Amino acid sequence: MIVFDRKRSGAALLALCAGLAGCASPGPPLSPSLKLPEVVAATALTATRVGDAVTLHWTTPTRTTDKLLIAGPITAVICRNLPPAAPAQPAQPASKAPPCAEVQRLSVTPGPSDAVDPLPAPLTVGPARLLAYRVELLNAAGRTAGPSAPVFAAAGAAPGSIEDFSGEATKPGALLRWRPAAGSGETVELDRTTVEAPAAAPTTAAPARKTGLPGETKEPAELRFQAGNIDAGGTRDRTALIGRTYSYTAQRVRTVELSGQALELRSAPSAAVTVPVRDVFPPEVPAGLVAVPGFFYPSDQRSPGTPGFAGEAAAQHPAIDLSWEPDVEPRVAGYRVYRREDSSGAWQLLTPDLVGVAAYHDATVVAAHTYTYRVTAVSTAGNESAPSPEAVETAPTAH
Repeated sequence: MIVFDRKRSGAALLALCAGLAGCASPGPPLSPSLKLPEVVAATALTATRVGDAVTLHWTTPTRTTDKLLIAGPITAVICRNLPPAAPAQPAQPASKAPPCAEVQRLSVTPGPSDAVDPLPAPLTVGPARLLAYRVELLNAAGRTAGPSAPVFAAAGAAPGSIEDFSGEATKPGALLRWRPAAGSGETVELDRTTVEAPAAAPTTAAPARKTGLPGETKEPAELRFQAGNIDAGGTRDRTALIGRTYSYTAQRVRTVELSGQALELRSAPSAAVTVPVRDVFPPEVPAGLVAVPGFFYPSDQRSPGTPGFAGEAAAQHPAIDLSWEPDVEPRVAGYRVYRREDSSGAWQLLTPDLVGVAAYHDATVVAAHTYTYRVTAVSTAGNESAPSPEAVETAPTAH
């Protein structure tokens, strides 16, 4: 009969494992994961006062405090406090943060998240006061790793909304108008959204000149810009491109400083106005038109050995040369040249096809006849400018 000694066998087994590389201690047991969402980072949370509400934006983490991917629902608790005169430092540990004064809770998922806190009436009147917001994330069991560091917004009366907002297209850009608020010390910011892509430009006899300037054909889909430092009741968007349609909204903005925090109070956005910027505006009137008399030799009289070669007293033909200042507008396709023989005659178009340069050689004049000229500029959409100032010249007579 074999007797099994459990104590000796256990000791022998431990001794054997101590001498073998294949035996290892499993180590201390790991604590079970609490599946707590990570705390919202201080740099991932913002608060913006717009009208009578505060909009919060943050990034909900994708992992738990154990660095595991979050599984299951997440609840965001929005906390709003009226801090003392000296606000809590953003780096203050969450354990020392004041108790959460919950104003809202909502379900969120990892990634960009938003919440809107409609302020109660007492917080929308009177002078500006400091509000502190924190976001606390709860797992499915209602547990949390703590609130975020605070971000700040301003309570108090918000600026008045923009009224009588309107817009129209002009050649220098979209002209925007509203009822001004003189002496308010507030600025006006406008948000622009492109709602229509440019239509294909109609073809013309001469191609449009390219400026090569950055942004000539590309622009951001959304743009925010400020209408100066004073609410003057209007501004002009000179970056609006011809052939596009834009939607604009406007807000008044007041900046205040509370306990070392520079904060903005924004009015509710105005009603949107739509401004189609169509190519219906003619180019600028050509300037500096000059007429100079001269002569020319027909092409068959310019080669040696041909009858009437220029060097052999060839016949001279009268001509008048025109020049003017070139139009620098990028949408000018070319020019039209008009002529009349005397002050009572009708204007005659000399260039059915557009002239692509700021010069023209009129070889159809008659010697000793006096002519009056004018020039217009034509856009790529076919819009013609008013005529230039006139230039008068008499065709020369051959000696």
